Amino acid sequence: MAHVIEKLETTDLGSRQMLDAPHARLAYLRKHQPVSWAVAKGLLQGKGGYLLTRYDDVMLIHSDDRFSTDMLRNSPAGKFIWLVPPSLRMLAETMVFKDDPDHKRLRTLVHKAFTPKYVATLAPDITAIAERLADEVAARREVDLVHEYAVRVPLSVIATMLGVPDSERDRFHYLVEKLGDEQFKLHRGYPTARKLAKLFENLIEQRRRDPDDGLISQLIEANEDGDRLSHRELVSMVFLLLLAGHDTTANLIGSSVLALIQNPDQLALLREQPELLGGTGIEELLRFTSPVADGAARFVLEDLEIRGVPIPRGSQVIGSITSANFDEEVFDNPEQLDLTRKPNRHLAFAFGMHYCLGHQLARLEGRIALTTLLERFDHWELLAPRESLRYKPTASLRGLINLPIRMY
Repeated sequence: MAHVIEKLETTDLGSRQMLDAPHARLAYLRKHQPVSWAVAKGLLQGKGGYLLTRYDDVMLIHSDDRFSTDMLRNSPAGKFIWLVPPSLRMLAETMVFKDDPDHKRLRTLVHKAFTPKYVATLAPDITAIAERLADEVAARREVDLVHEYAVRVPLSVIATMLGVPDSERDRFHYLVEKLGDEQFKLHRGYPTARKLAKLFENLIEQRRRDPDDGLISQLIEANEDGDRLSHRELVSMVFLLLLAGHDTTANLIGSSVLALIQNPDQLALLREQPELLGGTGIEELLRFTSPVADGAARFVLEDLEIRGVPIPRGSQVIGSITSANFDEEVFDNPEQLDLTRKPNRHLAFAFGMHYCLGHQLARLEGRIALTTLLERFDHWELLAPRESLRYKPTASLRGLINLPIRMY
């Protein structure tokens, strides 16, 4: 297959171009080479894998059982997982990296705790958190909105969901942000992950002794025909909820503020019709910002062909969600932010059995966080040239490193 790969263009998904301004390159690939080759440190192992950029093809790998997310079973690196420290190994054992029936079992159990009814009860807490942080923004006016608002809203919400005591909040926030910086540098991230795992184990043991109505207690009690999450699965699930729910929502909030500043007509429309954030508005911001850029790599379980390109069994394949959400064959004028866009079949939460379990919470947090800023501040002003802004150095997620802004 080497001669086939050599004919494919190669894209480094971790390059500064693809992190900061990927759309021109992705549009070129959609048109000229919808199946190409990609390298991405921390996302694709070894020499890389096949990159899919058209909407229908990205949908395919999320819905076809010839593609597996189970890297422990299908990746050569899976044979050496025992060398990875236990705290980090648990991150590879979450349901994100499981196929059915293991994935279905875990998702069924977690869904019994993480219900729409439970998520709805969080609205008052999210509102209080957003308003408190908005007070701090108002007091200073000039802030880095990423670190002082976008990151802190979901982080505070997760701390509340997990029942992290007030005395541990500062340490919890510090460890989570530190792990976020280290998650693709395994050896550096181990001590932080170990400390977080210990904190989670303590919270789980405390809830076993003294149950409450919080998420951990509900996860402990969740059962299906007598089946329950093991202690290790509980810790892994808390890790997953933390990492999947914290960074992505922060990305959505920060990138949405930037998108609205760059599209003043849409910001004005939102001020006139704030209720759009409860419907088409938040869906369009999810499409336009794509907080999850690429998602997890898939492993091909049998020889197949996509767009005339043969892909052998065992290959890694990745679908660009950012590209799919800008596919001209699916979205009219995809490069334009249109808060009234309908229909909007975006893939911001993926598709199929791996559809994001926390989609309702992400929508709720995004709506409340942005509505709070709209209600509190009439003026949003970017304090740095747009071209100077940088995105986080991770190929899987897409979010701003910082966003210097003046709000009053």
